[in-house]
Amino acid sequence: MPFGRIKVKEARYLKEFRNTDPDELTTYDLAVLILEEPIGAQLGTLGLPNNLENTKNLDVTVTGYSAVNKDIKQMYTDTKTILQDTNDFLFYQVDTLRGASGSAVYDSTNRVVGVHTNGSEAEQMNYAVKLNEKALSFIYSVIRGHSIDGWKLIGGTWYYYKNSTKQTGWQKINDTWYYLDASGKMLTDWQKVNGKWYYLENSGSMATGWKYIRGRWYYLDNKNGDMKTGWIKVGGNWYYLNSSGAMVTGSQTIDGKVYNFASSGEWI
Repeated sequence: MPFGRIKVKEARYLKEFRNTDPDELTTYDLAVLILEEPIGAQLGTLGLPNNLENTKNLDVTVTGYSAVNKDIKQMYTDTKTILQDTNDFLFYQVDTLRGASGSAVYDSTNRVVGVHTNGSEAEQMNYAVKLNEKALSFIYSVIRGHSIDGWKLIGGTWYYYKNSTKQTGWQKINDTWYYLDASGKMLTDWQKVNGKWYYLENSGSMATGWKYIRGRWYYLDNKNGDMKTGWIKVGGNWYYLNSSGAMVTGSQTIDGKVYNFASSGEWI
Protein backbone atom coordinates (compact mmCIF):
# COMPACT_ATOMS: atom_id res chain seq x y z
CA MET A 1 0.00 0.00 0.00
CA PRO A 2 1.21 3.60 -0.54
CA PHE A 3 1.97 4.05 3.18
CA GLY A 4 4.42 1.12 3.24
CA ARG A 5 4.14 -1.86 5.57
CA ILE A 6 1.64 -1.28 8.37
CA LYS A 7 0.72 -3.85 11.01
CA VAL A 8 -2.99 -4.56 11.41
CA LYS A 9 -3.91 -5.00 15.07
CA GLU A 10 -7.50 -6.10 14.57
CA ALA A 11 -10.13 -6.56 11.84
CA ARG A 12 -13.83 -5.96 12.47
CA TYR A 13 -16.36 -7.53 10.09
CA LEU A 14 -19.91 -6.44 9.41
CA LYS A 15 -21.28 -9.60 7.76
CA GLU A 16 -20.56 -11.94 4.87
CA PHE A 17 -21.99 -10.81 1.56
CA ARG A 18 -22.76 -13.30 -1.22
CA ASN A 19 -22.74 -12.52 -4.91
CA THR A 20 -26.25 -12.07 -6.30
CA ASP A 21 -25.46 -14.56 -9.08
CA PRO A 22 -26.47 -18.01 -7.69
CA ASP A 23 -23.87 -19.70 -9.91
CA GLU A 24 -21.10 -17.78 -8.18
CA LEU A 25 -19.86 -19.19 -4.88
CA THR A 26 -17.48 -16.34 -4.13
CA THR A 27 -18.30 -14.39 -1.00
CA TYR A 28 -17.43 -10.79 -0.26
CA ASP A 29 -17.05 -8.95 2.96
CA LEU A 30 -16.72 -5.48 4.45
CA ALA A 31 -14.13 -5.04 7.18
CA VAL A 32 -12.62 -2.16 9.12
CA LEU A 33 -8.93 -2.68 9.83
CA ILE A 34 -7.67 -1.28 13.13
CA LEU A 35 -4.01 -0.39 12.57
CA GLU A 36 -1.30 -0.64 15.20
CA GLU A 37 -0.10 2.81 14.14
CA PRO A 38 -2.13 5.67 12.60
CA ILE A 39 -1.04 6.75 9.13
CA GLY A 40 -1.77 10.45 9.60
CA ALA A 41 -4.70 12.66 8.80
CA GLN A 42 -6.41 11.82 5.51
CA LEU A 43 -8.74 14.56 4.27
CA GLY A 44 -12.04 13.71 2.59
CA THR A 45 -15.58 12.56 3.14
CA LEU A 46 -17.13 9.15 3.54
CA GLY A 47 -20.68 8.27 2.62
CA LEU A 48 -23.47 8.85 0.11
CA PRO A 49 -25.29 12.08 -0.75
CA ASN A 50 -28.53 12.33 1.20
CA ASN A 51 -30.66 12.40 -1.96
CA LEU A 52 -28.94 9.46 -3.65
CA GLU A 53 -30.57 6.11 -2.95
CA ASN A 54 -29.57 4.17 -6.06
CA THR A 55 -26.27 4.71 -7.88
CA LYS A 56 -27.09 3.00 -11.18
CA ASN A 57 -25.70 5.00 -14.14
CA LEU A 58 -23.55 7.08 -11.78
CA ASP A 59 -20.01 7.69 -13.05
CA VAL A 60 -17.50 6.52 -10.47
CA THR A 61 -13.72 6.30 -10.27
CA VAL A 62 -12.08 3.09 -9.12
CA THR A 63 -8.57 3.39 -7.68
CA GLY A 64 -6.02 0.97 -6.30
CA TYR A 65 -3.08 -1.26 -7.17
CA SER A 66 -3.27 -4.20 -9.55
CA ALA A 67 -3.42 -7.56 -7.79
CA VAL A 68 -2.62 -10.02 -10.63
CA ASN A 69 0.67 -8.61 -11.89
CA LYS A 70 2.86 -7.96 -8.86
CA ASP A 71 5.41 -6.09 -11.01
CA ILE A 72 2.98 -3.26 -11.74
CA LYS A 73 3.66 -0.49 -9.23
CA GLN A 74 1.46 2.19 -10.82
CA MET A 75 -1.97 2.77 -9.29
CA TYR A 76 -4.85 2.38 -11.72
CA THR A 77 -7.47 5.11 -11.86
CA ASP A 78 -10.41 4.46 -14.14
CA THR A 79 -13.81 6.15 -14.37
CA LYS A 80 -16.78 4.04 -15.42
CA THR A 81 -20.56 3.93 -15.03
CA ILE A 82 -22.24 1.78 -12.39
CA LEU A 83 -24.21 -0.87 -14.29
CA GLN A 84 -26.16 -2.24 -11.34
CA ASP A 85 -26.82 -1.27 -7.73
CA THR A 86 -28.28 -4.00 -5.52
CA ASN A 87 -27.98 -1.82 -2.40
CA ASP A 88 -25.37 -4.25 -1.07
CA PHE A 89 -23.18 -4.30 -4.20
CA LEU A 90 -22.16 -2.01 -7.04
CA PHE A 91 -21.29 -3.54 -10.43
CA TYR A 92 -19.14 -1.79 -13.05
CA GLN A 93 -17.00 -2.78 -16.02
CA VAL A 94 -13.43 -1.64 -15.63
CA ASP A 95 -10.03 -3.28 -16.19
CA THR A 96 -8.32 -3.37 -12.81
CA LEU A 97 -6.45 -6.68 -13.28
CA ARG A 98 -8.83 -7.96 -10.60
CA GLY A 99 -7.72 -5.05 -8.43
CA ALA A 100 -6.78 -4.65 -4.81
CA SER A 101 -9.54 -5.38 -2.34
CA GLY A 102 -10.23 -2.33 -0.20
CA SER A 103 -9.66 0.35 -2.84
CA ALA A 104 -11.99 3.35 -2.83
CA VAL A 105 -14.78 3.82 -5.35
CA TYR A 106 -15.80 7.49 -5.43
CA ASP A 107 -17.99 9.83 -7.43
CA SER A 108 -17.26 13.15 -9.14
CA THR A 109 -17.52 15.02 -5.83
CA ASN A 110 -14.82 12.76 -4.30
CA ARG A 111 -17.40 11.14 -2.07
CA VAL A 112 -16.65 7.47 -1.43
CA VAL A 113 -19.63 5.33 -2.45
CA GLY A 114 -18.15 1.84 -2.25
CA VAL A 115 -15.18 -0.38 -1.49
CA HIS A 116 -13.74 -2.31 -4.45
CA THR A 117 -13.74 -6.03 -3.73
CA ASN A 118 -12.92 -8.23 -6.74
CA GLY A 119 -13.50 -8.83 -10.42
CA SER A 120 -13.50 -11.27 -13.30
CA GLU A 121 -10.55 -11.10 -15.69
CA ALA A 122 -12.50 -12.64 -18.55
CA GLU A 123 -15.44 -10.24 -18.45
CA GLN A 124 -13.66 -7.38 -16.70
CA MET A 125 -16.70 -7.09 -14.45
CA ASN A 126 -15.80 -5.74 -11.05
CA TYR A 127 -17.70 -5.50 -7.79
CA ALA A 128 -17.74 -3.16 -4.82
CA VAL A 129 -19.43 -3.33 -1.46
CA LYS A 130 -21.79 -0.37 -1.36
CA LEU A 131 -21.47 2.02 1.55
CA ASN A 132 -25.13 1.99 2.44
CA GLU A 133 -26.62 3.12 5.75
CA LYS A 134 -25.97 -0.26 7.35
CA ALA A 135 -22.31 -0.32 6.30
CA LEU A 136 -21.70 3.29 7.34
CA SER A 137 -23.26 2.74 10.76
CA PHE A 138 -20.90 -0.18 11.27
CA ILE A 139 -17.84 1.83 10.19
CA TYR A 140 -18.68 4.79 12.42
CA SER A 141 -19.30 2.52 15.43
CA VAL A 142 -15.79 1.05 15.07
CA ILE A 143 -14.20 4.48 14.61
CA ARG A 144 -15.92 5.90 17.69
CA GLY A 145 -14.61 3.01 19.79
CA HIS A 146 -11.03 3.35 18.58
CA SER A 147 -9.77 6.91 18.77
CA ILE A 148 -6.45 7.33 16.99
CA ASP A 149 -5.53 10.36 19.09
CA GLY A 150 -3.70 10.32 22.43
CA TRP A 151 -0.92 8.08 23.73
CA LYS A 152 -0.20 4.89 21.75
CA LEU A 153 2.18 2.11 22.83
CA ILE A 154 3.69 0.72 19.61
CA GLY A 155 6.42 -1.91 19.72
CA GLY A 156 7.26 -1.04 23.31
CA THR A 157 7.59 2.69 22.58
CA TRP A 158 5.16 5.46 23.49
CA TYR A 159 3.97 7.94 20.85
CA TYR A 160 1.46 10.77 21.08
CA TYR A 161 -1.06 11.55 18.34
CA LYS A 162 -3.06 14.73 17.87
CA ASN A 163 -5.49 15.21 14.98
CA SER A 164 -4.40 11.75 13.77
CA THR A 165 -0.79 12.96 13.43
CA LYS A 166 2.25 11.79 15.37
CA GLN A 167 3.63 14.67 17.46
CA THR A 168 7.29 15.60 17.98
CA GLY A 169 9.27 18.00 20.18
CA TRP A 170 7.97 19.47 23.42
CA GLN A 171 4.32 18.65 24.11
CA LYS A 172 2.23 19.87 27.04
CA ILE A 173 -0.34 17.19 27.81
CA ASN A 174 -2.69 17.53 30.79
CA ASP A 175 -0.45 20.27 32.28
CA THR A 176 2.65 18.05 32.03
CA TRP A 177 5.56 18.52 29.63
CA TYR A 178 6.96 15.64 27.56
CA TYR A 179 9.66 15.52 24.90
CA LEU A 180 9.21 13.43 21.75
CA ASP A 181 12.12 12.97 19.35
CA ALA A 182 12.00 13.45 15.56
CA SER A 183 10.44 10.00 15.11
CA GLY A 184 7.79 10.78 17.75
CA LYS A 185 9.31 8.49 20.37
CA MET A 186 8.71 9.60 23.98
CA LEU A 187 12.10 10.11 25.65
CA THR A 188 13.14 9.46 29.25
CA ASP A 189 16.26 10.08 31.40
CA TRP A 190 18.71 12.90 30.66
CA GLN A 191 18.16 14.65 27.34
CA LYS A 192 19.96 17.61 25.81
CA VAL A 193 17.56 19.85 23.90
CA ASN A 194 18.69 23.07 22.21
CA GLY A 195 21.87 23.12 24.30
CA LYS A 196 20.15 22.60 27.67
CA TRP A 197 19.83 19.46 29.80
CA TYR A 198 16.49 18.14 31.02
CA TYR A 199 15.54 15.11 33.06
CA LEU A 200 12.50 13.12 31.95
CA GLU A 201 10.94 10.65 34.36
CA ASN A 202 10.21 7.02 33.44
CA SER A 203 6.70 8.23 32.65
CA GLY A 204 8.22 10.77 30.24
CA SER A 205 7.17 13.79 32.31
CA MET A 206 9.70 16.61 32.65
CA ALA A 207 11.15 16.88 36.16
CA THR A 208 11.44 20.19 38.02
CA GLY A 209 13.01 21.29 41.30
CA TRP A 210 15.39 19.10 43.27
CA LYS A 211 15.92 15.63 41.82
CA TYR A 212 18.07 12.80 43.21
CA ILE A 213 19.50 10.89 40.26
CA ARG A 214 21.94 8.00 40.56
CA GLY A 215 23.47 9.19 43.83
CA ARG A 216 23.60 12.91 43.02
CA TRP A 217 21.30 15.87 43.64
CA TYR A 218 20.43 18.16 40.73
CA TYR A 219 18.27 21.24 40.48
CA LEU A 220 15.94 21.63 37.51
CA ASP A 221 14.30 25.00 36.91
CA ASN A 222 10.87 25.07 38.53
CA LYS A 223 9.32 26.63 35.45
CA ASN A 224 11.35 25.56 32.42
CA GLY A 225 12.86 22.31 33.70
CA ASP A 226 16.38 22.99 32.44
CA MET A 227 19.27 21.79 34.62
CA LYS A 228 21.06 24.54 36.58
CA THR A 229 24.76 24.95 37.27
CA GLY A 230 26.77 27.36 39.44
CA TRP A 231 25.30 29.31 42.33
CA ILE A 232 21.56 29.06 42.95
CA LYS A 233 19.35 30.34 45.78
CA VAL A 234 16.50 28.04 46.79
CA GLY A 235 14.27 28.54 49.82
CA GLY A 236 16.52 31.27 51.21
CA ASN A 237 19.69 29.10 51.05
CA TRP A 238 22.60 29.18 48.62
CA TYR A 239 23.80 26.05 46.86
CA TYR A 240 26.52 25.39 44.33
CA LEU A 241 26.10 23.01 41.40
CA ASN A 242 29.21 21.91 39.52
CA SER A 243 29.58 21.96 35.72
CA SER A 244 27.74 18.62 35.44
CA GLY A 245 24.86 20.03 37.50
CA ALA A 246 25.55 17.95 40.62
CA MET A 247 25.16 19.66 44.02
CA VAL A 248 28.44 19.91 45.97
CA THR A 249 29.01 19.36 49.71
CA GLY A 250 31.93 19.85 52.08
CA SER A 251 34.86 22.17 51.38
CA GLN A 252 35.02 23.47 47.81
CA THR A 253 37.34 25.91 46.03
CA ILE A 254 35.29 28.05 43.66
CA ASP A 255 36.92 30.80 41.58
CA GLY A 256 39.95 30.70 43.87
CA LYS A 257 37.98 30.96 47.12
CA VAL A 258 37.18 28.23 49.66
CA TYR A 259 33.55 27.66 50.61
CA ASN A 260 32.01 25.16 53.01
CA PHE A 261 28.75 23.38 52.32
CA ALA A 262 26.60 21.26 54.64
CA SER A 263 25.87 17.62 53.81
CA SER A 264 22.47 18.86 52.60
CA GLY A 265 24.21 21.28 50.22
CA GLU A 266 23.59 24.66 51.90
CA TRP A 267 26.49 27.13 51.95
CA ILE A 268 27.51 27.63 55.59
